[in-house]
Amino acid sequence: MPANDPQPPQTVDEIARSLYRTAYPEKTDDSGWVEEQVSVAVERISRAEQADPSTSPGARPLDDAVINRAAPKSRRGPRIAAAVVSAVVVLVALVLGIAERQWVAETAISGDGILGLSIAAVVAALATSVSYVRVRRRQILSCRVRIDAPFGVDIGETVRLEGEHAAVTDPGVVVVRVKNTGGSTITAEDYVSPLALHFPGRQVISVDATEFEPVELHRVISKLPGFTIEEDRVQLPKVLLEREASYKLVIVLSGTTPGEKHQIAVEGVLRDGRITTREGKEKVGPGTLAWGGLTAICAGALAVVLLLNNVAPFTKLPRGVACEAGSLSVEGSSAFGRAATELAGSYEAYCPGAAVKVGTPGSVEGLQRLHDGTIDLALSDGKFDEPDFTRFVPQKLAIVPFTLVASKNVPVDSLSVADVRKIFTGGARVWSDITGNLRDTGVIRVAGRSTSSGTRRTLENYLLGTPSAPIGQAPATSDSCRDLRPDLAASSPIICEQGSTGDLIDRIATLGDAIGYADVSDVAQSSAVKKISLDGRDATLDDIRGGYPFWTVEDVFSRGPLESGSLAAAFRDYLLTPEARNAMAGFQYYACAAGEQDLCDRR
Repeated sequence: MPANDPQPPQTVDEIARSLYRTAYPEKTDDSGWVEEQVSVAVERISRAEQADPSTSPGARPLDDAVINRAAPKSRRGPRIAAAVVSAVVVLVALVLGIAERQWVAETAISGDGILGLSIAAVVAALATSVSYVRVRRRQILSCRVRIDAPFGVDIGETVRLEGEHAAVTDPGVVVVRVKNTGGSTITAEDYVSPLALHFPGRQVISVDATEFEPVELHRVISKLPGFTIEEDRVQLPKVLLEREASYKLVIVLSGTTPGEKHQIAVEGVLRDGRITTREGKEKVGPGTLAWGGLTAICAGALAVVLLLNNVAPFTKLPRGVACEAGSLSVEGSSAFGRAATELAGSYEAYCPGAAVKVGTPGSVEGLQRLHDGTIDLALSDGKFDEPDFTRFVPQKLAIVPFTLVASKNVPVDSLSVADVRKIFTGGARVWSDITGNLRDTGVIRVAGRSTSSGTRRTLENYLLGTPSAPIGQAPATSDSCRDLRPDLAASSPIICEQGSTGDLIDRIATLGDAIGYADVSDVAQSSAVKKISLDGRDATLDDIRGGYPFWTVEDVFSRGPLESGSLAAAFRDYLLTPEARNAMAGFQYYACAAGEQDLCDRR
């Protein structure tokens, strides 16, 4: 056909029929013979399309004859350099890992090692995803030559086609499949240079497009400028191809001599993709495989490290602590409750077969339940001299500092011990009784603990009185901490009792002019209250050594000597480990280690 005069698409049998009638004009009237030859030609082309090009005597393998000049130049130099560098890094890492295996192992199972492996696994996984998506979205235009064969019936037969204007000597046919095998649409703007086929030593006679997928592609191509034929080269229009869209080209050439080796060159450049002479899809690129392998290595290493850190029998236990299975109940001090809960959780993490339940009814109630046999261990803020508790076996754990705590609007930041006695024994009703300022008319609302509290016992022993002559906190006069009970005189002080440290702090935070007492750690959790110092001292270890009086020693009690190999003995021993001491330090408790033994002997 003329170069710029596109014709309607023709099927293979129509082209073959036209060629045979032109080549053998004397057979034009013998339709049976023509149809027989057409049938044979169509069958050969069909078989060749199914990867069997040798069905035609003049056909030849195409793999070595098709040149993909559109392919990007191979960067073998940088790739080889990158491979060498990677191999050196892996080798060095392997040598160091073997030589310093102990350090590597210790680092891997540390917190920093786990964090590092987690970050590496996440980064590698993200890189794998990005690489995979980039490959899937890459523009790939496949231009695959399926058939390159001369028109010939028998080997050695010369065929000459008589065209409309000139004879076609040594005619041949090339069938090409053009397909978008990438992950995104290819538009006309994506072609830096259009797709073209070059046939050195041959001349292009005609080109037709056929077998459109989807069929609507025929309409798109028919509206574009036609195929440009330049002697031995045919340039294709810049066709918009959706994903998986394709069409076939049937190209008739002269100069296809049977038995000779002819080359076909595929030319063209895509802006953000590439043109290939193969049909296969790139679902996973080498970069994706590399990052995926690194992800698997990091994830596997992380799994092993977590296994070694958290699963028995691989658990790295603190020195001197053994895992024992079973259930254990520990109850008592509400002041020590948060620390006890965290310590129980840590032991369960080390020893998954153990279940340690912590309750915080108060020190006295915990000791009473231990006496009744309903729990295994009791936590108490100091010792109690009740006859029922004298046979208990104590183990000193830590120094627990307490502080006075008040509402934000309370007009003082520090109190003397004498002022504290006046407030908590009911000798002061309004804040002016403490400050001496008549404008401080707020009614003092005292929030104290119940009689079962070890914290209250510490207040009575070391602030209001002494261990040998304790002075009791004034009895409760209010249930709400806001108003007096109806049967009391209006001049009575407002004093209420709370069952736990948390309840006391919450009550003070919601009232005005209120004051109470609690352990330092729990007070630090609330921004709605403030600490009140004693005679200018705070509840720090230095001030405790300097005379700060409001503190006690936390003990864990058992009914008698603990049986070796029991869960109670194992958990009690765990409370004395460096790990447990560090956990208690986080709650501002000072463990009864060697340096604090003198303080821990206080009774």
